[in-house]
Amino acid sequence: METPLTKPRDEVWVVRTMLFVPGHMKDFILKAARSEADCIVLDLQDAVPPDMKAEARVGIRNILMSGLLKHKTVMVRLNPPDTGMTELDVDAVVCEQLNGFVYPMASTPQEIRVLDGMLSLEERTLDLHRGHFSVVVLVETPLGVINAYRMARASERVVGLLFGAEDYLAEMQGRYDAEQLVLLTPRAHIAMAARAAGVEAIDTPYVDVRDLEGLKAHARRARDLGMSGMLVISPRQIPIAHAVYTPSEGEVRDAEGIVRMAEDARKAGRGYAVIEGQLVSPSREKQARKVLARAAAIREMELQSAEPSKS
Repeated sequence: METPLTKPRDEVWVVRTMLFVPGHMKDFILKAARSEADCIVLDLQDAVPPDMKAEARVGIRNILMSGLLKHKTVMVRLNPPDTGMTELDVDAVVCEQLNGFVYPMASTPQEIRVLDGMLSLEERTLDLHRGHFSVVVLVETPLGVINAYRMARASERVVGLLFGAEDYLAEMQGRYDAEQLVLLTPRAHIAMAARAAGVEAIDTPYVDVRDLEGLKAHARRARDLGMSGMLVISPRQIPIAHAVYTPSEGEVRDAEGIVRMAEDARKAGRGYAVIEGQLVSPSREKQARKVLARAAAIREMELQSAEPSKS
């Protein structure tokens, strides 16, 4: 019997933040290692100039083998297939210390299946268990938005859908507006696709790293649409993103109260309860239990990801 596929780090995976770091800039990687990011993505694509990609591949491999990032979930963003470099990237960086890959400019399920086969071969070659390498699908095209659910279901390796607004808007010939209404449809569609497929829904970054209030509004819009985390491009964005995407103490207390009241109502033979004039229906109980499960998963992840103390 085949070993079942696993999520990154063999645990319930929550990704409130994915910190992208240029793969050829060691100083940035060292800072990322000390950050509180849930996931670090070492970039081989847009952040690396063409004449430095070979150096970046070697550098990423060395960083991974050094154990510097062993307390983190670590992925590598590949170059897309039309560059002819995807397989070269994979071959250069695969190792046991790497959790998976971010696959850019994804538009069709067939692309994900091809990547799945490539990673299966690498796992056999390295004598790693089936599914060692997970995949986050980076959705950056109109066709990708339309096919988001199908891509999420194209391989059991897929653990998240990540929205990339910049390339999406370029292809749509769209423009940013103050309320980000231009992003409402693709964000909502990707969030629905991810939830339906049972994977993480990860939002596009907020590119003005100095505007922390704007970041907060950006993250709240996406969270309210159903996103579960976001890409960040600077460690200074992490605390706000984590605060938005982590249930607050008040939300946890409210959820505990709803679950308690719902259980009491069932014991009393009622299907509904009323808390301070508010009806507690089975759907509200379901939502409350998801809040509690997420809070517990975040606590567990933070314990698992804590950097080991140095002796």
